[in-house]
Amino acid sequence: MLTASLANVQAWGQDNAATVMQGAFPCSLEKSLDSKKAKEGDPVVCQTSKGLHFQSGQFIPSGTKILGHVTQAQARSKGDSQSSLAIAFDKVELSKGNDVPIKGTLQAVGPASSGGPDTGPATQPGLHGGAIATQGQTLGKEGGTHAGAAGPLSGDSKGAVGVKGLDMDDKSVLTSTGKEVKLDAGTQMVVHAE
Repeated sequence: MLTASLANVQAWGQDNAATVMQGAFPCSLEKSLDSKKAKEGDPVVCQTSKGLHFQSGQFIPSGTKILGHVTQAQARSKGDSQSSLAIAFDKVELSKGNDVPIKGTLQAVGPASSGGPDTGPATQPGLHGGAIATQGQTLGKEGGTHAGAAGPLSGDSKGAVGVKGLDMDDKSVLTSTGKEVKLDAGTQMVVHAE
């Protein structure tokens, strides 16, 4: 389970890392996904966008792999109103053979960041129950960002943010009225871990 203590939250400023609690954390998609080609069970690999800490104090660097799988993939065909794609996240790969299981769902998705894995500038941190703080951003379960907003995702982001023609329902299923749901490599994501 991913949790954090207040001491870890206060320490993030010293080591330029995020503090993981039950809640949300930023990552980016390693390889593109397409609902036309994907099938249930296909692997999904993301990389953390910030360094993270477990309650034990163990540091997980930026670029650590978050492993998951496709739970639903459907291209729009004749008679269908939309295409869909859904992902579940299963574990954090600390090193080969050393994984931490999680039960993660997609909270938000945004366009690929042109500046690399960094998801935003540092500001004053805060705490929300069931959240993580990342270099000055407080990522939590409450609030939301409306589709069409520009810039990197935050922990308050929910749904498909700034991605034209893409929606996400309250069960984390991405949908499009187009022929397919396609996520490019580098697509920003916020994963919520329970």
